[in-house]
Amino acid sequence: MTPWPAIDEPLLRERFAMPDDDFWRFYARLMSNVGPRPYEDATLAHAFGYPWDRPVGSYRLEADEVSLLADLPAAERERTIAAYSGPTAGRLPMLAIGSNGAPATLRLKFAHFDAPADRDVLALAGQLHDFDVGPSAHLAPYGSLPATVFASPGTAVRSAVLWLTQAQFVQLTWSEVPYRLGRLEARFAGDEPGTDAGAVLLFASRSGVQAPDGTPLALSAVPAARRTAPALSQQDALDAVARSALGPEGDAEALVRRVFADFGAWAASDAAAQLRATGRPLATERFTSFPAG
Repeated sequence: MTPWPAIDEPLLRERFAMPDDDFWRFYARLMSNVGPRPYEDATLAHAFGYPWDRPVGSYRLEADEVSLLADLPAAERERTIAAYSGPTAGRLPMLAIGSNGAPATLRLKFAHFDAPADRDVLALAGQLHDFDVGPSAHLAPYGSLPATVFASPGTAVRSAVLWLTQAQFVQLTWSEVPYRLGRLEARFAGDEPGTDAGAVLLFASRSGVQAPDGTPLALSAVPAARRTAPALSQQDALDAVARSALGPEGDAEALVRRVFADFGAWAASDAAAQLRATGRPLATERFTSFPAG
């Protein structure tokens, strides 16, 4: 097994080591700094659009330009894959199952880096076998239910492996606050020849996938073959949470408005705790949490 990537920041390691109850109290305190935000015409559409626009296939994000690998000549495509994922590249494979697969998200998270290599990334698309992707049992500050992985034997879910520099990896780790970092031992079948993987880094939601009646839910925006879980759109998933949190007349818009009015209050609310109680954390021998101690 390859060594874990280095994470030297004490605050990150402290966060990883927190028991769940301590973590969610910490999270509510942290989110109290968000404050009220304006609710605009595009706010709800943005929440519904999660996980946002992603190329159908593999791509390279370089100098703020997206190049589809399918559009590159074969020789250049092979050189590009080797330059980012080869043994001398020094990059780390991270599975992207939600918004981290969207170029706009990666631009936002990496644009501040000075080194060009830390702004560039290769996303190799493919199928993750025996797992599926569903809505996490927590709300994100932008009003969506973010994605998380759950075991689903026989399913092959669309995903991508990001090849990250150390700086990019640490940046993503800071940004994925309600998630555990770990290593997933699973079959990833890449679209491009020679891009299969058997082990990748993964962020798995602390609250787990929503399973309100004991059965995990899937996100219909993330395609999958041989899916067995019921699949909901982001709007339908938010409507269901709203009815539970706000009463029978609650809907997605009312819920997103509440999140934007005071996300810190939402994160500390009984409704948020009740939502987390519907979650089923990733429990499989194929996932190993990062050793924070």
